[in-house]
Amino acid sequence: MTSTAVHAPTRLERIRDHLAAHPEPSWSEHRTSGYLAALLTQAGLKPRPFAEFPGFTVDVGPGEPQIGLRADLDALAHRTEAGTAVVHSCGHDANMAVVTETVLRLAELGDRLPHGVRAIYQPAEEQGNGAAAVANLGVADDLDLLFGVHLRPGSELPSPRFTPAISHGSCCFVRGAITGRDHHGARPHLGVNAIEVVAEFTGMVAALRVDPQIPSSAKLTSVRAGGDNLNVIPGSAAFGLDLRAQSNEAMARLREEITRIGAALELRHGVEIRLSEEDYVPAAVIGDRAERRLSTAIRAVAGAEAVAPRSVTSGSDDFHFYTLRRPQLQAAMLGIGADATPGLHDPEMRYDASRLEPAVQILLAACLDGTA
Repeated sequence: MTSTAVHAPTRLERIRDHLAAHPEPSWSEHRTSGYLAALLTQAGLKPRPFAEFPGFTVDVGPGEPQIGLRADLDALAHRTEAGTAVVHSCGHDANMAVVTETVLRLAELGDRLPHGVRAIYQPAEEQGNGAAAVANLGVADDLDLLFGVHLRPGSELPSPRFTPAISHGSCCFVRGAITGRDHHGARPHLGVNAIEVVAEFTGMVAALRVDPQIPSSAKLTSVRAGGDNLNVIPGSAAFGLDLRAQSNEAMARLREEITRIGAALELRHGVEIRLSEEDYVPAAVIGDRAERRLSTAIRAVAGAEAVAPRSVTSGSDDFHFYTLRRPQLQAAMLGIGADATPGLHDPEMRYDASRLEPAVQILLAACLDGTA
């Protein structure tokens, strides 16, 4: 007879598997929040739920917390052939599992933990405004260091490497509305064609120039105007823009220029053009001390060859609202090379879950003194 050993899932794997199987979209992460809070309560900790939305904070260790850990709770909704599917296609299940396992191990240290650590379980990262809402509660105002954690695609950070900082870009979505009267296709001189105004807006946006040394882009991504009757010239239209920039200064310039274009076309054509911003996310402001501490921890846990340079990505993360609110906060995000493929935000995204255990060890070392 032969016997086959059965692998018993570790606590980290059980947490990750549960979260992967129970994804929830932004601002609706109630079961996710409840599950994690219950785990931490069973460990003798005292989670403090947010009053108005899902999520909570929990402190571990003696005294006031000096170091913070951020975990993002939400998943993404994807349209599939079978309908809408909610999936952790950005790897937030892994991020939450790593932070939670780190907190549980810190709790097990008891009196050996030299200072307090605060975990922030935050909703709605995918909508870009969850961190702003949580940061405004002041939960990170008294912290010295704040660490985030996130999986990276293999094309950006191949396994088994880690980066001590992710330099995200800024993004801002802008919705525009042109309000006017429809008029007869045979009498174009009697009104303004909103489609032509949108086309002019598009051309002016394409001609924008910012510092060529800073990657940036501005483009229309949505236009709606007119109807089924082709002999009616539409006086109204709705459109949307996606703005991206690798620095907050370049993003400020783009936002100013979009406002200027709207005002100029409003004056030129005598129509009302309303612009409104949504889901603005700032670019990364990385704390040198936080980055060095994570780098030291990676080296101690995984060796010098595992330390990758700072990762620069045009993608965004609302993690950086915490430093926007409190500029003196030293913050950096640990990037996990887990060969996420075919890429983040793909409903079929897969990653190497074996990379989560060393990520826990790195965060644990960073929370202590930067060494294993």
